[in-house]
Amino acid sequence: MSLPLSLTLLGLVLLAAVIQRVAGLGLGMLFAPYAVVLIGAHEGIMLANFLGTLMPILLLPRIWARIQWRTVTWIGLPAVAVMPGAAWLSSISPPGPLYIVTASLVLLSLVISVVLVRVNTTVEGRTAQVVTGVGSGLGTVLGGVGGPAVTVYAALSRWPVLPMVATLQPLWILISSVSFTTKFAWDDGQLPDLPWWMWCAMVAIVVASIFLGEAVQKRLTEQTIQRFVMVLGFVGALLALGTGISLLAG
Repeated sequence: MSLPLSLTLLGLVLLAAVIQRVAGLGLGMLFAPYAVVLIGAHEGIMLANFLGTLMPILLLPRIWARIQWRTVTWIGLPAVAVMPGAAWLSSISPPGPLYIVTASLVLLSLVISVVLVRVNTTVEGRTAQVVTGVGSGLGTVLGGVGGPAVTVYAALSRWPVLPMVATLQPLWILISSVSFTTKFAWDDGQLPDLPWWMWCAMVAIVVASIFLGEAVQKRLTEQTIQRFVMVLGFVGALLALGTGISLLAG
């Protein structure tokens, strides 16, 4: 791997990790689409899943008291339940069309959620959480975009920012680790062949991003972060759509 490509990859890790600390999500939605283009579809998703597990583990001690464990259960278990089937589908289908279909459905759901928010409609409860889990699990495995489904739920349920950011971390640990395992089993997934110093640098960047992200988060209002989360949902879906189109064209 060339030095410019390595530095680009590390810069993406830093940006996505800081955003994840501020808004609760970002590694999967922002890092994965670029990683797929830079190092390949399978390796890019596997690296995103690896980092999506690593950062929340390191972050847990700092946000433990705010985690809503019932929400973790009701979103996380449905997500895990659909992931083996999604991994099998991923193993027998070309990645381009899967990205396009997944991203298109995510964009549609985001647009609907924006409309519902504007008419002051609130959607919450166990059913909404289960649907969110299914959408996040499918999106993570098929297109590396599990975050937008949670973005829709966060917007429609008026989820307060600090509990949301905390609760999403064990969810990402669960979803990313299961996605990593199922893709490894069904799809011969593998981590990219990076030099040792790249792995050390990525771990160091993830640790530093926790403290840098906290400093940024303290300077933002809750409303600003909520809007930022919704913007992230659209950006992640559009990036996934662009990735699918580029893979299909290539």
